Amino acid sequence: MLCSDTLIENYYTVYKKHLNRHDTLFGGQILFWLDEVMGMTIRKYSVIPFVTATIDNYQFLDAVNLNELLIIKSYVSRVGNKSVEIFSELSAFNIQDKSTRLVGLCTSTFSVRRDISLEQPLEKVVVGDNLLEKFVVETYNSRKNGELSMREFSRQYLEYYNKEN
Repeated sequence: MLCSDTLIENYYTVYKKHLNRHDTLFGGQILFWLDEVMGMTIRKYSVIPFVTATIDNYQFLDAVNLNELLIIKSYVSRVGNKSVEIFSELSAFNIQDKSTRLVGLCTSTFSVRRDISLEQPLEKVVVGDNLLEKFVVETYNSRKNGELSMREFSRQYLEYYNKEN
């Protein structure tokens, strides 16, 4: 299965009720929507019951403003024995100037529910031609082992993102 086969992309309009005291999108709202999209991603990947084990890292890169669209793209980036990593890219679309900018990155782990016995291994995912997906998949071990900090990962990801957009 390709990583892109698990892709979920959702759009959310930012209204006044979603703003914090700085008049930008409330971080808790971002995490709520993010968990919702990641849940859809894991259901697209498999019918096996999974639960959110951890949000391993979330990088707030830029604020999201009133009347912008928050775009969350999420896909399975790695499969283990009883868990998967889900990678999410968050961007903001400005409806006035039609520009899009990267506002957040997230890696999360979803685990097979404890009461579930697997009769066969989880289906592996492979990366296609997408440079951003390749970067995410190929840096998994470096990120996991602490050789590549999420801050440095985010900086490098942003370089790839800007080349693609």
